[in-house]
Amino acid sequence: MVGTKRKATRPGANRKPLSKSLLLPMAAQSAREMSLAHHLALAACRGESGNRHQINELVRSAYMAYYLQHMGFGDMPLECYEHAEAAFESALAVAAKCGKWTISEQDAPVIERLLALHDQQLSEAPMHRVVEAEKQLRQFLGGTDASPLVRPKSD
Repeated sequence: MVGTKRKATRPGANRKPLSKSLLLPMAAQSAREMSLAHHLALAACRGESGNRHQINELVRSAYMAYYLQHMGFGDMPLECYEHAEAAFESALAVAAKCGKWTISEQDAPVIERLLALHDQQLSEAPMHRVVEAEKQLRQFLGGTDASPLVRPKSD
């Protein structure tokens, strides 16, 4: 056809525009409630009241913080994530051995730092980024890949 021009399409051009709620950060009340749940989980796991669900909440928040940081929200050294991962592995080993779901006092401060970062991320990151981080977390949990929180060991 003479005179017909095709529009050059860019990647994602056919995507539906994001809604206002996805462009804005999480509602302050929701962010506070989520933050409170994470900090209460750590408090319970520092004492005698920890359980599997609370450890899972802490693990989830650490991974979410990592994925959001990878998107540009936060600047925590990778060593903190590695330390947290080791703390969670230790907690799981203790739970398997004696049934107590605890985070040691030596490990708790690094997890507190990650929770503080995640609190900040939830108050600043647009919801579409939080949703994307949750998607990445689900993909990781459903897969067989090694943890992104731990650097591969060099030989």
